[in-house]
Amino acid sequence: MRLVTLLLLLSPLIVCAFSARAVVVVAADIPPYVIRAQQGAPSGMAIEVLEEAARRLGEPLEIELMPLARALSQASHRPDVLLLPPARNPQREPLFLWIAPLLEEAFVLVSHRRHHPAPLSMKTLPGLTVGVMRGSHSQSLIQPLTGVTQELVTEEVSNASKLARGRIQAWAVAWNTARYNQQRAGLPLPDLVRGETLQQSTLYLAASPRFSRSEALRWRRVIQEMREDGSLARILHQYDYQAP
Repeated sequence: MRLVTLLLLLSPLIVCAFSARAVVVVAADIPPYVIRAQQGAPSGMAIEVLEEAARRLGEPLEIELMPLARALSQASHRPDVLLLPPARNPQREPLFLWIAPLLEEAFVLVSHRRHHPAPLSMKTLPGLTVGVMRGSHSQSLIQPLTGVTQELVTEEVSNASKLARGRIQAWAVAWNTARYNQQRAGLPLPDLVRGETLQQSTLYLAASPRFSRSEALRWRRVIQEMREDGSLARILHQYDYQAP
């Protein structure tokens, strides 16, 4: 009898403990969508959108920051985590559950005004060295091109510095990422020359295909609600987001 009474007394605590368990978010360290802080919690467009969605759902978040290639691998094998902010493409389509679109992005070719003042196109790339982030959507877009040397990095800020020094002649990158990392490297924005758009793509909140469909629907609905009430657009505006 005492055991039954004890279990009844403890059951609300057990329920609270399970309900308060944080939702784990695997976030690829790609500013300005996900920005690693020197101290404290990460920030960024995608992080703030998800934090507001979590607040509305009453869900605590636990954010795990890592390089893009590792984030993609981790999220595809862990059935109970969310993933920020992958671009949706044919190669990734079967690997993830695509929960909700977050923003549109233009993946472009970028050159430096001093070294290549004319905008680059895919036709002018053969013979050039192109900086690209390992595992990125940009890498998949230039992969089929012949005569192009890829120089891989794990952080886009490295490509901003390499472009300024002439170590790479082109940078395949999302336009908002290029602008943010150019400033992060302490370099002038006007030095960037925007070339041909490789593709316009959508960045998503995603998860493993084994992620709970009912939970995915909750997140999809609240992010759509944020889109409709304008709060999603307000968050993007704070980061000087430029739509394609």
